[in-house]
Amino acid sequence: MSKREPNTYTLANLLADRMHADIVASGLQENEFFTTGDQVAKDNGVSRSIARESLGQLCALGVLKSRQRKGLLVGRPDPVKLMSRWVPCYGRGTQGNELSLLAELRYVLEVGSVDLAVPHASEEQIKRLSTLADQFEYIASEFGHNPEADQIDLVFHTLILEMTGNELISGMHRVLADYFLVSSREAPKPNEDSVSAIRAHHMIADAFARRDAEMVRSVLRSHLRRTLDE
Repeated sequence: MSKREPNTYTLANLLADRMHADIVASGLQENEFFTTGDQVAKDNGVSRSIARESLGQLCALGVLKSRQRKGLLVGRPDPVKLMSRWVPCYGRGTQGNELSLLAELRYVLEVGSVDLAVPHASEEQIKRLSTLADQFEYIASEFGHNPEADQIDLVFHTLILEMTGNELISGMHRVLADYFLVSSREAPKPNEDSVSAIRAHHMIADAFARRDAEMVRSVLRSHLRRTLDE
């Protein structure tokens, strides 16, 4: 039996990240030759299986494309797929300041999305936002910020990003998910925070219904400022 190579998946991901950085730095244009699988294995001192896995990841993202008898050419990557792979997920780390980093990123992301979200939101999305505000009130007024209330809270704020109609922005819901994960673990919210959040959710939903971007932004700022001070 052959000896199994350790940490194959990790090595493949690290190699894929390195090659992606090399492609960006090289200035190569779409359809220009980059390398071959054998050359990747040789240059990086890894097995062919790791090289294939790394290149497969980049091909799946559109960074590279394989052409028979031509090797691997530079492709036109899908920005949404790229973001899904490389956007930071701080909530899975163990750094002491991860909650404050996430709170700041969340603040910039949500407040910055308002100018697109308000005019682009569909009537169906606006009605759903109001329904989520009612659901959050029903749970949070009785039980506070329990896991069910946090899940509704996450969906509410994720919907605001979706309202922009921009896949890159809506894809950043991972930042929100990471924030809620870390917040529930490190900074449980007192009951008075639930009352404040209930009021803010209704005010945001009502402002969206009126297409009042300034009010949405103002309430969001006040609502999210509390998370910056945790």
